[in-house]
Amino acid sequence: MASSGDERRDCLYRGVGEALHLAQTLELQVASLISLVNNEFDLDLDVDALVLPDYRQTLGRLLTHLRKVSTVDDNAERILEDALQARNHIVHHFFNRNAYAFSVDEVFQAAQAVLKDEAKKIAMAAAVTDGWRQAFCEARSIDARSIVVKQDYSGPGASV
Repeated sequence: MASSGDERRDCLYRGVGEALHLAQTLELQVASLISLVNNEFDLDLDVDALVLPDYRQTLGRLLTHLRKVSTVDDNAERILEDALQARNHIVHHFFNRNAYAFSVDEVFQAAQAVLKDEAKKIAMAAAVTDGWRQAFCEARSIDARSIVVKQDYSGPGASV
């Protein structure tokens, strides 16, 4: 139980960070599926791998693109939509709508419960899309481990 403002903050920041990491995993799974369906990979690296194109789209746009190139059942659609709404809530509203969570224990408890529920929705969609990706790779005799993301580090001190 977090009892101080600093402990509450650290707990909420950690929870949001973990949820956003799950959301990025979901985005990667969706981008991977789109590339697999369209057979589109970057070939400019000298590696024995399939390199995902750099999709610079929001999760919502990636899901719209996925819907254009494939069909999912109603249950899967609900899982994807719930994950999108959860991700958007965390990114755009979570801290603004839970400002007192840092100082009021009841608000902290409620915010933490919402955050766990939102993270669960995102994790469910990431698991479902990963299963689709693995099945698609298997059907096309592609080693799923050979799909990589081109790494780009252009932070301070980087020479690019």
